[in-house]
Amino acid sequence: MQNAKKAPSFLWLLIAAYAIVLGALILVQLNQYKQIANLTKQFNITAENSIGKLSLLVDLRKETDSLQANMVHLLLLKNEINHNSLQPFKQKVEESSLIYHLFLKQFNGSGTKKEHYQWLDSLQYAWEQNFSLIEKIMYRFQYANLSAAISLYTQKQHFAYEKMQDIIARLSDEVKTKTTVQKAALSNLVERREQAFEWDGLKILILLAVLGCMVWVSFIKSKKIYFLLAESRKKYKKLLEFSNEIIYKIDEKGNITYANKCFLQTLGYMKEEINELPFKSISSEGYAIIEAQKNNSGNVSQIILPFNNVKLKTKDGHPVFVEGNITLFYQSKRLMGGEAYLNNVTEKVLLTERLKVSEEKYRNVFELSPLPMWIYDAATLFFIQVNEAAVQHYGYAKTEWLQMKISDIIYARDLPGIQKVLQIIEKKNDALNYTLQNLKKNGTITDVELRGIEFNYEGKPARLVTVLDVTERNQMGNRLSKAVLDTQEQERFQISAELHDNVNQILTGAVFTLGLLSKSELDSGQKKAVETAHKYISMANEAIRKISHRLAPPSFNLVDFSDSIQMLLNSMNIDRKYRIEFAYNIEPGIKMKEDAMLNIYRILQEQLNNIHKYAEATLIEVSLNVANDRAALYIADNGKGFDIKAPRTGIGLRNIERRAALFSGYCRIQSSPGNGCSVKVLLPV
Repeated sequence: MQNAKKAPSFLWLLIAAYAIVLGALILVQLNQYKQIANLTKQFNITAENSIGKLSLLVDLRKETDSLQANMVHLLLLKNEINHNSLQPFKQKVEESSLIYHLFLKQFNGSGTKKEHYQWLDSLQYAWEQNFSLIEKIMYRFQYANLSAAISLYTQKQHFAYEKMQDIIARLSDEVKTKTTVQKAALSNLVERREQAFEWDGLKILILLAVLGCMVWVSFIKSKKIYFLLAESRKKYKKLLEFSNEIIYKIDEKGNITYANKCFLQTLGYMKEEINELPFKSISSEGYAIIEAQKNNSGNVSQIILPFNNVKLKTKDGHPVFVEGNITLFYQSKRLMGGEAYLNNVTEKVLLTERLKVSEEKYRNVFELSPLPMWIYDAATLFFIQVNEAAVQHYGYAKTEWLQMKISDIIYARDLPGIQKVLQIIEKKNDALNYTLQNLKKNGTITDVELRGIEFNYEGKPARLVTVLDVTERNQMGNRLSKAVLDTQEQERFQISAELHDNVNQILTGAVFTLGLLSKSELDSGQKKAVETAHKYISMANEAIRKISHRLAPPSFNLVDFSDSIQMLLNSMNIDRKYRIEFAYNIEPGIKMKEDAMLNIYRILQEQLNNIHKYAEATLIEVSLNVANDRAALYIADNGKGFDIKAPRTGIGLRNIERRAALFSGYCRIQSSPGNGCSVKVLLPV
C-alpha cells in the first residue's frame, strides 16, 4: 500500500516533472519562435531597404549619366546650338534636380544608417557643385559661348561629375557590403536557431508524443519563414538580373560563373556561352587588375578594386568601356572569387576622345595659322599666348610677348581709341573689330585690322584676336586716291585754261562785234537788244572767270598760304552775306608741302561750298593752326545744321573725309538740327 501510494505519488511527481519540462520546453519553443520571427522580419526589412536603396542609387546614377551625355552631346553640336536644341537640355536639368531631391527623400525615408550620413553629405556637396557647374555651362550655351562652355566642362565640371559618380558607386558598395554582412549574420543566426528549434522539438516528441501537434504547428510556421527568406533572396537575385549595371561573378580561376542580362546584351553573348568563360578573354586589362591582387598579403576577407574606363571586348570584338568596382573575396589569404558592378561609359569615353581631338585641331589652327594671332587676358590686357606668325610678324620672342600688354604694340595716337573700344566690348561682350596702327619691335609702324572673339582660357575670361596687316593695301589705296586727286586737279586746270584761253576769247570777240554794231545806225529797239546782249556776255565772261578761278589750283609759290585762304574766303563773300572770322597760326620753321596745302585748301573750299548751298548761315569761323608737323583746320557755321546719322545724299562731306583719310589724317564732323555744323580736320604736313 505504501508502495502503491508511492507509485501514484511518483507518477504524479513524474507527471509534474514532465509538466515542468513541457512548460519549460514550450516556453523555450515560444521564445525561439519569436526570435526566429523577429530575425526573419529584420532580414526582410534589411533586404527590402537595401533593394530600395540600391534601386534609388541605380536610378540616380542612370539620370546623372543621361544628363552628362546630353551635355556632352550639346558640346559637340558647336555652332548648331540654338534655342530648340538647348530647351530639352534645360528640361533635363530640371528633371535631374527633381529626381535627386526625390532620391534624398526616399533614401532617408528607407532608414538611413549612421555610417551612410557621411556619404550622403559628400553626395549632397558633389551634387550641388556639379549642378552649379552645369547651370554655368547652360548659361554659356544661351549666349553661344561654346569655347567657354567646353573649357568649363574639361577643367571643372567633368571632374565634379566623376567625383559624384565615384561617391554614388562607393555608397552603393557600402550598402551592398552592409547588406551582405547583415544577410550572412542573420542567415547564420536563423540557421542556428532553427537547429535548436528542431532539436528541442525532437526532445518534446520523445518525452511526450502529445506535444507532436504543437511541434508540427511550429514546424509549419518555420517553413513559412523559410519561404519568406527564399522570396527575399529571389527578389535580390532579380534585382541583379535586371539591373542597368553590368554585373558578373568569377571563381578563383578567373572564370565567369554568373552574368546578368545587361552583361549579356552589352557584350553580345548567350547565357549558355558564359558558363566558365575566362574573364581574361573579355578584358585583359581587367584581368590584370584582378591578377595583381590574387594573393592577399593581409588578413582580410574581401577587397574592393576600382575599374576606371576599363575596356571590355564584345563577342564581335568591339570595345566597351566600363567603370565601377569589383569585390574580391578571400579565404585563408586565397582568392575565392569576385563580384563586379560596372556601368557602360563607352559613349562618354568616345565623346571625350572626340572632344580632345577637336581641341587639338583648334590648337593646330591657332599655331599653324599664317595670320598673326594672340590671346590676351580680358582683365589685365596682358598677352597669354601667341602663335608663330605673330612672333615672326612683330619680331618679339614668345617669352617677351608674355611680359607685354596690348598697349605695348599699339601706336600712341591710336591708344586712347583702342582702350575705349576694349572697355565697351568687355561691358557688352561684343566681338572686337577695329582698325589701327601697330608697332613692331624694330619700330616699324603697320596698319592692321583686329578681329577678336571672347572665350574662356583656363578658367579666365580672355579674347582670341586675329591680326590682318593691311599696310600695303592702304598704301596702294592711298596711291590710287592721290592719283585720282592729281588727275582731277589736272582736269580742273585744263578746263580752267580752256575757259580762259578759248571761251573768254570768243566772248571778247562777241563783245567787240556788238561794239561795232552799237556805232552803226540802229533803231532804239535794236540798240536795246545790243546792249542787253552785251550785258549778258559780260555776265557770262565774269561767271567763266569765277569758275576758272575756282577750278584752277592756287599758286602757293606766288602768295602766302594764309593769303590764299583769305582770298578764298573773300571770293565767296563778295555780297557781304556772311560775317567771317579767320585765325591763322604756323610755328616758325615749319614748311608745309604743296600737296598738303592744296588738300587743306580743297577741304576748306568744299565746306565753304556746302555752307553757301545748304547752311543758311550768317557766321563762318575758320582757324588753321600748324604745329608739331600737324595742321589743325577748324570750320564752323551757325546755320540750320542737319542730322549727322541721317543718310547723306550729297558727296561734299564724303569728299572731305576721303581727303583727310588719304593723307593719314583725321576728320570729325559734328552737327544737329538748329545748331549749325563744325568740321575739324587733322593732317600731317
